[in-house]
Amino acid sequence: MQKIGVDTRIKAYDIMNEMRGKGLEENYIIDKINKNFGLTTPTLKDWFSNRKSPYKRGIKYNKELFYVLGALLGDGCIYQWRNEHQIWLIGDYNFTSKYSSKISLCIGRKVKNYAKGKRNHWFVKISNIELYNLFKEIRQDYKKLLGLILKGEIRENSLQFIEGFFDAEGCVKIIKESVRKTPKICLDITNVNYQLLEIVRNLIKENLQIEARYSIQKADSVKNKQMTYHLRIYKKRDIKRFFDNISTTKLKPEKIIYVENWLNNGK
Repeated sequence: MQKIGVDTRIKAYDIMNEMRGKGLEENYIIDKINKNFGLTTPTLKDWFSNRKSPYKRGIKYNKELFYVLGALLGDGCIYQWRNEHQIWLIGDYNFTSKYSSKISLCIGRKVKNYAKGKRNHWFVKISNIELYNLFKEIRQDYKKLLGLILKGEIRENSLQFIEGFFDAEGCVKIIKESVRKTPKICLDITNVNYQLLEIVRNLIKENLQIEARYSIQKADSVKNKQMTYHLRIYKKRDIKRFFDNISTTKLKPEKIIYVENWLNNGK
């Protein structure tokens, strides 16, 4: 039997993921790929269940991957340089350290964060063609992300994704007003991509029973070149439920006392 090359196997794998993203049945997909590429059924079943992949440097489809994807959709980018397929993420020390530990569990090797410049800017860079392609495909079609979330432990995957995205794009705002003895707390998730924020909003609603609301910041020729969307959570019970389920790096030590005072009515 003639050996099937790596490029052909990767092409078959990518087509399988496209078909899976369309909601087609497993047996139908495996049968089609088998007939078109001559790959064995056990191999295709391993691919379909995410146990294996044709990439030399694969990724594990575990719960941590959804944190990684959330973080990347917020603050990540990809570069291709010759044969290198790089994934970059930039943030503060705590965020990049957390991301490093999560992505290490996805790719099976230790990943470190490095200081970038004199300010509190840190970056993480890895080379992994499968994660590169997955991130690229998700940015082009968010249905692929939802399909992956639904394949596993839906709530755990969703919460990991929310946590990663909030660590990247979220903010714990302290609202101080002269009429308030106890400063008010607001959770704010900001992005220019409305479609992406809608996914986050729906995942928060479905998995945390929290109704987040929009505020729109119009485009400005000086400050904001694009329209910006703010997804906000104000209610105390919702903020408490969020923090009970989401462990975010955005809750800095200096903000914890304000959050506790707000949730406990200043007591």
